[in-house]
Amino acid sequence: MQLSEDIKPLHHLLEASKFMVSEEIREKFKQNLKRFMIPKGRVLVDLGQVSPSLYFIEKGVMRTYYLRGSEDITSLLVSEGDIVCIAESFLLQKLSNEVLETLEDTTVYAISYDSYRKLVEEDSYMGKLAVRLLEQHLINFTDKVKVFKYLSVEERIAHYIGQPSSLFRRIPDHYIATYLGTTPATFSRCLKTMPFDKNRP
Repeated sequence: MQLSEDIKPLHHLLEASKFMVSEEIREKFKQNLKRFMIPKGRVLVDLGQVSPSLYFIEKGVMRTYYLRGSEDITSLLVSEGDIVCIAESFLLQKLSNEVLETLEDTTVYAISYDSYRKLVEEDSYMGKLAVRLLEQHLINFTDKVKVFKYLSVEERIAHYIGQPSSLFRRIPDHYIATYLGTTPATFSRCLKTMPFDKNRP
């Protein structure tokens, strides 16, 4: 099964901006970004809230999750170079059915919905960049569907921990387990049979 190259969305954005965006537009974009550090364990968007900002992660780890009964299921794991929000809530400004939280002390650049919408609607170059981001999001989503459709649990785990962007060993295993559609017990059992560097940070 062929999956797309593991390149962070922010890399695509920066590469595209070199060719598509003038210095004036880049400066305008920077002026709308706010850089700040978010402590580990902080909820940025809770259930029933509207996702207010789009976050560009400079350093750290975040996840989104939803509830299934009393269990929380990780739907997204992101780190340095990723761009994150609760997409449906942010783009449609509707109440979120997912939670966005930090799993490490995380430094981000944030842009509010109003600033984002104004930039993409008033400037054609920024609009094109927004389309690039949506395209990359769709590619990433398609790849995740392929992983779940064609790979066994063991293959999913091996595929995930083998990626350069894997957060294996940076966050608790049970977050990765639910993200991969398995249980912490199965995840732990599968790891014991897989060859990998156990000293890897």
